[in-house]
Amino acid sequence: MRRSGIPSLFVSLLVLCGILLSACGGSAPSTSGGNSSSSAPKSVTLVTDIGGLNDQSFNHSAYIGYSKALDELKFRRQVIESKSQNDYVGNLTRAAQTSDLVIGVGFLMATAMDQVAKANPTKSFALIDACPSDAKGNCDPLKNVAPLFFKEQQAGCLAGVVAGQMEALGKSKVSKLLGNNTIGAVGGQPIPPVDHYIAGYQFCARKVDPNVTVKVSYSNSFDNTAACQDIANNQIGTYKADIIFQVAGGCGVGALQAAKAKGVYSIGVDSDQSHVNDSVITSAVKRVDQAVYVTIKNFEAGKFSSNPPAFDLTNDGVGYAPLSSQVPAEIKTTVDKYIQDIKSGALQVPDTVQK
Repeated sequence: MRRSGIPSLFVSLLVLCGILLSACGGSAPSTSGGNSSSSAPKSVTLVTDIGGLNDQSFNHSAYIGYSKALDELKFRRQVIESKSQNDYVGNLTRAAQTSDLVIGVGFLMATAMDQVAKANPTKSFALIDACPSDAKGNCDPLKNVAPLFFKEQQAGCLAGVVAGQMEALGKSKVSKLLGNNTIGAVGGQPIPPVDHYIAGYQFCARKVDPNVTVKVSYSNSFDNTAACQDIANNQIGTYKADIIFQVAGGCGVGALQAAKAKGVYSIGVDSDQSHVNDSVITSAVKRVDQAVYVTIKNFEAGKFSSNPPAFDLTNDGVGYAPLSSQVPAEIKTTVDKYIQDIKSGALQVPDTVQK
C-alpha cells in the first residue's frame, strides 16, 4: 500500500505545479496584437536646430514626423531645442546618454554629430540634410549615422514654375504684378540645402520665362525675422519683385510678412505655409516629417541603414503645396507636367545657384 501511494503523491505535486505556472502565465504564449513594449525603442530623441519647434517650417515639420511615430510606437518622448550652435555637442551628447536613436535636425550639426556619434558607437543617429563631417567639412561615413538627404532643387523648381509662369502671363492675368518682371528669393545661410532650393527656383523660373530676373539675397540667419523682412522689403521696393520665395526657416516668416504688407505674392518653404498669411500662393515642400517618421519606423523594425536613399519626387520626399486661388488655373497643368518630366528623368534640375 505504501509503495502504491508514492506515485500518486508525485502526480499530485506535478499537477499542482502546473496549476501554479499557468496562474502566473510563465509559459503561456502572448496573444496580444501589435508591437510589444519591448520591441519598440526605449527612447528616441529629437534635437532641433536653432529655429526651434515654433519656426513654422523645418524644425516644426521634423516634430510632426516624430510625433506621428511616437503615437504609433509609444516610445519615451524627449525633445531638446538648441538655442545656439554652441549647444549642438552638449544636446546631442545628452540625447545619446538616454536614447537608442538620436535625430539631429539640420546641416549645421554635421561636425557635432561626427564627434558625438564616434563617442557613442553603440547608439544610432540620423542627421537631416547632412552627413557627419570632420573639422574640414569632409563627410565621415559612420555605420551608426543615417544621413537624410533631399533633392530640394526639385521642390524649388516647382516653386519657380509657378513664379515664372505668373510673370510670363503678365498683368492681364495676374493683376498685382508690379511690372518689372522680377522675382526674389530670401535665403538663410548659403548652405547646400538652402542653395538647392534656390537653384531649382532660378532654373525653372527662367525655363518658363527666359526674361525673368531672379534676385537672391541671404540673411545669414534662420531665426531673425526682422532680417528677412528687411531683405524682402528691399527686393520689393528697389527691384519691384512680385513674388518672394523664402528659404530661411523661422527667419523667412518675416519675408512672408513683408510680401503681405507690400501687397505682393510669396512662396513658403519646407511645409505648407499658407497659414502664415494670404500672400502665400504655394510652398516648396520638403517632407522632413516623412523622413523622420520613416527613419524611426525602420529603426524599430531593425532596418536602420547608414546609407538610406535620398528623398525626392519619386518617393514623395519633396513636392509643392496646393496653389492659392490667386494663381491662374492653367499654372497647375504646367507644374504637373514638370513633375512628370523630373520623375521620368527628362528634366534634370541643377542644385547650384547661378550668380
